[in-house]
Amino acid sequence: MIFKGSVFLLPVFLIAGCSLLSEKSDGVYRLQDMRVLQQQHWYFEGRLALADERDSFSASVSWRHRLGRDDIELAGPLAQGKLMISVEADIVSVDDGDTRKEFRGPVEEVLAEQLGVAMPVNALKYWVLGLPDPEQSFVDQGDGFLQAGWRVGFREMQHVNAVVLPRKINAEKDKTRIKLVVDQWDLS
Repeated sequence: MIFKGSVFLLPVFLIAGCSLLSEKSDGVYRLQDMRVLQQQHWYFEGRLALADERDSFSASVSWRHRLGRDDIELAGPLAQGKLMISVEADIVSVDDGDTRKEFRGPVEEVLAEQLGVAMPVNALKYWVLGLPDPEQSFVDQGDGFLQAGWRVGFREMQHVNAVVLPRKINAEKDKTRIKLVVDQWDLS
């Protein structure tokens, strides 16, 4: 008899527990909250989709940022089509697993040629932190900002240690769209 009563109460506790453990909102994006974040080193894993009128691709992404260097690994479905991109000053190296090539010049131009889609890496390394690129002017839009012709929006935020960082980021310029979902942050 005790067992039957316990089975009956289990769903009641589970339902009550769900209401107590419901996921709280991590808040909305506010630019003034992001300005306090000055990270020299960070790493994240997530998913990236890039599309324009001619081409598109989606990949899992791992991005490590250190002072003066960015290492970005893109991998297609089932880890096929891995591409390692390293950016340091005006040198961009692209390694597809078979060959490693080094290019000189603006990173955006090199990557547009290599990926077939525009990826504003220099600005994106700030955007992932919820910040506009400090080298360019911007216009605050409440849930994001306009910068260099890009409309950058933050659809979802997440708590990471003692700070709130973007989880879902959209950026659009003309017919180019970038969607980034950050699944895991490391701020060390």
